[in-house]
Amino acid sequence: MCGIAGSFQIDHGHPPTGERIDAALQCIAHRGPDDSGKYAVGSAVLGQRRLSIIDTSPLGHQPFTDEGGRYTITFNGEVFNFQALKAGLEADGHVFRSRTDTEVVLRLFSVKGPDFLHDLNGFFALAIHDSEKDTLFVARDRFGVKPLLWTVVDGRFLFASELRALIALGAKRDPDPLSTEQYFTHHYIPAPYSVFKGTQKLLPGHSISISASGATVERWYDPVEACKRVVASPDPKKQLFDLLNDAVRLRLISDVPVGTFLSGGVDSSIVSALAAAHHKHLHTFSIGYADDPFFDESPYAEEVAKHIGSEHHTFKLTREDLAENYAKLLKATDEPFADSSALPSLILCERTRKKVTVALSGDGADEVFGGYRKHQAELRWQAPGTAEKAVLALAPLWRMLPRSRNSPWQDRVRQYDRFASLARSGPEQRFLELASFADPILARTLVEQGSPEQERTQRQQRITAPLSLLPGMNGVLLADLFTTLPNDMLHKVDLTSMANALEVRTPFLDLRVVEFAFNLPAEAKLRLGSGKFILRDTFGHLLPSTVMTRSKKGFEVPLFDLLRGPLSGLVREMITKENVEEAGLVWTPTQRVMAEFNSTSPGTSQATVHALLVYLSWWQRHMR
Repeated sequence: MCGIAGSFQIDHGHPPTGERIDAALQCIAHRGPDDSGKYAVGSAVLGQRRLSIIDTSPLGHQPFTDEGGRYTITFNGEVFNFQALKAGLEADGHVFRSRTDTEVVLRLFSVKGPDFLHDLNGFFALAIHDSEKDTLFVARDRFGVKPLLWTVVDGRFLFASELRALIALGAKRDPDPLSTEQYFTHHYIPAPYSVFKGTQKLLPGHSISISASGATVERWYDPVEACKRVVASPDPKKQLFDLLNDAVRLRLISDVPVGTFLSGGVDSSIVSALAAAHHKHLHTFSIGYADDPFFDESPYAEEVAKHIGSEHHTFKLTREDLAENYAKLLKATDEPFADSSALPSLILCERTRKKVTVALSGDGADEVFGGYRKHQAELRWQAPGTAEKAVLALAPLWRMLPRSRNSPWQDRVRQYDRFASLARSGPEQRFLELASFADPILARTLVEQGSPEQERTQRQQRITAPLSLLPGMNGVLLADLFTTLPNDMLHKVDLTSMANALEVRTPFLDLRVVEFAFNLPAEAKLRLGSGKFILRDTFGHLLPSTVMTRSKKGFEVPLFDLLRGPLSGLVREMITKENVEEAGLVWTPTQRVMAEFNSTSPGTSQATVHALLVYLSWWQRHMR
């Protein structure tokens, strides 16, 4: 696990990047505190900040050059089947000088070329220079666990793990108004776009070939085609158990201490239970809220830990703890990103890192197996029963009552109101609405410079296109796999874990598990009233019944009380007319948001206030 950066001189008529690589690597030093390296041959400059996980000796130093001297790689990630791949290569006569997965990856490239990517089971962002041909090959993993940003500026191809490093290499800082709109709508900027014009996020399952003739982007992995090749089992439950159990086993391989996140929900509990069977004295970690019992799930996590026999660590947070760490979150954010659960995630990663260097998580299960509330809502929209019809009939009432995430009753009203308001929309519009934290119209009014409607529509269609690639609910899950997962959930995990030099591994995103899941009919995965049905049915015997039967809570934060309480001074200091207009936003709609936030019926305005704080802080650090 590392941070990478580099460049390739496409046009030698322009100045090279030179020592900018040093500044870029300094920007991502937090991702790899154990070692640093750089390489400059031909048109390529490669850089690496290393977090040592496998073979922590100097033999794992990167950038890594093969024995012949032709190929050099800078690699961020882990390949979990590297031992089996290495054994196959050794059987063919290959000899290795290290125990790293990096050397195996590079050797496979030298043997197979770009097709080697299909052999890898893991997550990664990588760049390989061929000094003989003077070409560069860049690729990102199938599901977007590891980030990679790129741009072409003044005849140079630039790439990096984080936006701040790309800027240090020379990327232009020209804000994209439509990306800003998308940010305020979704609280993230969907790939391939970024906050800056001309800078892109490489899409999951894509690669780039760079030479003197330019850069060519290609798709190397298609999950829809891949799942068609899966051989169906007469016993899907046994197949799922075996696949996920092996995925967990592989992700426990490490030369440094390993633990698991344990929220007490279905996904992390399954991963922790399987890990405990393979790993003696397993450490598990969870967050609790000392001041806000409505958001506190730590008793469930402690119950699971006792059941599986792990050594459990609960970090009980006060609102003051959250407020003290808010500035750290703002500092760690180099592109506007406003999923508020990043705050407890950052604290969890920081405290977990004091005990272990690697943590397994349950991320990916909701998108792959259908665990979100919106998935249950979609089932109910498609086939409304008596209860659903009653909610629809009472739509005017829900609109009149207070709606908020901050209490059980108001949160239920909020859900009923949203269900009723979206009932008459089509699946595409519903998906867009449910992928939004704010009204898109509000997001447009907040941004000073408008965007062409045609381009806005194209970006929306990119988000909803996967809905038609698979039938029914599988299309909905695929759209989440393409959009929500890499742009929100996995970005949050990478942001908060790598800020603390912690590697997070995701067994539910083992390629075998994902392809198995999308080969199943949707009704095998989720049913009305029971999301992730096959997970509960397959792994329920490993865990307390309370875990498998309770409803999904989500990794939420008491945001309203935090912003109205310990962070109220920051809100007043940052959200001013001067700061808002300097950042290219519009003051009048901002005032309306603040008025709603300070009213007796704040709705979900606290989420937009948080988004404003993140954006204004980002602007002051990166644009002033």
